[in-house]
Amino acid sequence: MVKWRENSLFHVVLFLTFLVSGLLVNFFQLIMWIFLVSLIGDRRLFRKCNYYCIYVIYGQLLFLADWWSQSKISIYTKIPQDLIGKENALIIMNHHYELDWLYGWMVGDRSSILGNCRVYIKKAIQYVPIIGWAWCFSDTLFLARDWSKDQGTLETVLEDLQDYPSPVWILLFPEGTRFTQEKYLASKQFAESRGLPVLKHHLVPRTKGFTYTLSRLDKQKISCVYDVTLGCENKIKPSLTNVLLGRETHAHMYIRRIDINKIPDDETEAAKWLSDLYVEKDQILDRFHTTGKFDEDTSGVTPSPRVYTLLLSLSLNIMTLLCIIKFMLSMGVVSVIIGAVVMVLASFGIKYFVDLTQISKASSYGGEKKKE
Repeated sequence: MVKWRENSLFHVVLFLTFLVSGLLVNFFQLIMWIFLVSLIGDRRLFRKCNYYCIYVIYGQLLFLADWWSQSKISIYTKIPQDLIGKENALIIMNHHYELDWLYGWMVGDRSSILGNCRVYIKKAIQYVPIIGWAWCFSDTLFLARDWSKDQGTLETVLEDLQDYPSPVWILLFPEGTRFTQEKYLASKQFAESRGLPVLKHHLVPRTKGFTYTLSRLDKQKISCVYDVTLGCENKIKPSLTNVLLGRETHAHMYIRRIDINKIPDDETEAAKWLSDLYVEKDQILDRFHTTGKFDEDTSGVTPSPRVYTLLLSLSLNIMTLLCIIKFMLSMGVVSVIIGAVVMVLASFGIKYFVDLTQISKASSYGGEKKKE
C-alpha cells in the first residue's frame, strides 16, 4: 500500500505552493530593492526585510525535512549553545551528500540565523527561478570558476556581507564539488602529482578561494571559522526525492569553532593550514564511519524543529488548496482539463528542482586548475 506522503497529488500541491509563494517573494524583493536601495539608498533596511523573504522560501524546504519526512540532525559540538547563531562566522564544510545544504539550513534555523545564511555557489544557479532569483537579491557569492572574474565578485560581496545588521554565516565548500568515486580518483591523482596528502573520504580542498576570503575578512567582524564535518546514516539515502516521499533521513554534524586569528595570514601558510585541516577532517569522518562517533568526549544533541516552518507551510498550502478548490468548482469541466495540464507541468517542475540537487548533476573535479 502506498503511503499517503508518497501520493503525487500532495507533491503537486506542495510544489504549486512553493512556486506561487516563491515567485511572489521574488517580486516583493524586486519592489523592495527598487524602493529601499535604488531610490532611498537604505541597504541595511532592505537586508532586514529580506531576511524574512528568504525565510519564506527556505522555510518551505525545511518543512519537508523537519515535518514532512521528520528527518533528524544530530549536532556534536563544544561550542556554547548561547553563542551559536550570535556571531558572524565563515563555515567550512565537506560536500558529500545531496542534502548537505538542507542539513546546514536545519542547523541555521535551530540557531535562529537561517535568513542570513549565505553560500559560495556556481553562477548558473542565479538563473534558477525562486531560489536563484532570491539569492540575486541576497549577496550570494556566485562564482564562475574563472579566477579573473571570481576575484572581483568575492571582494565586493564579502565587503557587503560584513556590513549586515545581524549575524551572518558564510558557507564555503573547499572541495568545490560533491564527492563521487570518479571525482575522488581524479582528486587522488591530483594529490599524488602535487605531493599533497592523499585523503580517504574527501577531495583535495581548493585553497585559492579560501585564502582570498581570509584576506578580505575584517577579523573584528568575523572572528571565527566553524569547521563542520557531516556524516549521514545509510539506512535512507539523504536525497530530496526521499524527503519528498516522506522518508526519514538522519544526519550527524560535528562542529568545531576555530579562532580566525589562529589561521596564518600568509597565503601559502593559510593554504597549508587548510590542507592540514582536511587531513584532520578525513580522520574524524573515518572514525565516524567506523565507530559511529566523531570523537570520544563529544556527545550528540538532536534539537527539535522550530514550529515556525510548520505554521508557515501549513498556512501557505491551505491557502493554495482553497484557491484550487474554488477554481475547480467555478470552472466545471474546463477545470479538469486545466488541472490535468497543471499536474503534468508540476511533475516536470518537481523533477527539475530535484535534479538540481543530485550528485550526478554536479560539475567535474578539476583540482586548482579552474582557479589559476
